[in-house]
Amino acid sequence: MEVFSVLWHSLENEKKYSVGVLVYNQNWHFKYNQGLIKEAIEQGFRPFPDMPDIKKEYISDFLFPTFQNRYLERDNIEVMKNQLGQLVTDKILIKHIK
Repeated sequence: MEVFSVLWHSLENEKKYSVGVLVYNQNWHFKYNQGLIKEAIEQGFRPFPDMPDIKKEYISDFLFPTFQNRYLERDNIEVMKNQLGQLVTDKILIKHIK
């Protein structure tokens, strides 16, 4: 099992919010962090377009497009462990935690 923290930070205060957890365990799971998501939304975060319901757990056989387009090598878990999946167009980081 591989676990990634999905972090976002506001342009205003640079505080990092762990907005969700991405897990790979034979398939992909994503769930928003219920403890911090509302505060992040108040600071300007918007739920990912393909995962709009902040209370739902999303499950897929493939890495979600929102995260997949952040890596040059698609569906490569080793690349994901060593890169932050950061784009210059937003303030999202994907950090391997275990």
